[in-house]
Amino acid sequence: MKRVLLKSPLNFVVEEAPMPAPGVGEALVRVTKVGVCGSDMHLYCLGKIGDIVMTKPLVIGHECVGVVAGVGHGVDASLVGKRVAIEPQLSCGKCRWCVGGTQNLCPYHTFLGLPPTDGAMQEYMVHPARFLEPLPDSITDEAGAAMEPMAVALHATRLVKIRPGQSVIVLGCGVLGTCALMLLRLYRGLNVVAVDVLPERLERAKALGAKTLLAEPGSPQKVWREAVDAVGGLGADIVFEACGVEETLRGMCEVAGPGGHIVVIGSNPEDKVEFRSGAARRKGVTLRFVRRSLNALGDVLALTQKGLIDPGSIVTHRFGASAAREAFELVGNYADGVLKAVIDMERWDT
Repeated sequence: MKRVLLKSPLNFVVEEAPMPAPGVGEALVRVTKVGVCGSDMHLYCLGKIGDIVMTKPLVIGHECVGVVAGVGHGVDASLVGKRVAIEPQLSCGKCRWCVGGTQNLCPYHTFLGLPPTDGAMQEYMVHPARFLEPLPDSITDEAGAAMEPMAVALHATRLVKIRPGQSVIVLGCGVLGTCALMLLRLYRGLNVVAVDVLPERLERAKALGAKTLLAEPGSPQKVWREAVDAVGGLGADIVFEACGVEETLRGMCEVAGPGGHIVVIGSNPEDKVEFRSGAARRKGVTLRFVRRSLNALGDVLALTQKGLIDPGSIVTHRFGASAAREAFELVGNYADGVLKAVIDMERWDT
């Protein structure tokens, strides 16, 4: 089989690899689509994400969908031939966090495409069958691949228990910010402010129900004042930080209101978060950091089947597997209005 290997930062190669065989409780999956995620970009550009560092070549990619091609011992054979979305975090299922219902915090987990575990940018992979979500025919492969970031956004919205009529500021309208906006549209009466530096992302936010759009690169303090004014002058009930960049991490406490809840979804490439502690303390804000999705993949599927959300709509660009470098360069440069790029693992031409 073929796979796309990240040998070192900025260096993809296509190579042949042995066909894997499913073990006990595992399925062999023929991968069809893989989305390019921000964490993949960290690995591609820097060879690390936070304190997780590549020490050897790695197959990356975790937003994925495929078809079950075979099963190991203990797995229902009827799964063969079914299209599946794939939960990338493999929690142990035994520790006190898993048993207590916070599997996303499992300290003993592995994760697709994060060192040392190979990911999905290969023709075939094995995966525990319990982490596969069968897809109905009505769900496209692209939508299936986009369900993982949507699941992260769903978990983020659940952390703050949104109520109708609240004010919400979304800092960053990339993939996760857009997914959050898509979910916020399901609530009645929210006053939503969207902040980004890219006009096409703000236009998409407007289509998803944001009442106020703000973009002022180079003058963040002006933007923060405008955002606060847009929600009544005292700050927002809820703030989603979905960029991970220095400006929005500094600004999230500035735009939160007294007693506000701040949900940090973005990942900072330098692995640090800085903000004015005085603003946070005076307002008594609650900071919530999002750790993946907490088993939300099935719920995203249910919302999609009901027509309430459309994960596939975030996909803007498509590439063949051998054009992985072009896909990552496009995403890294924010070029051509890209939001989500998807790699077709069944195409090895361009």
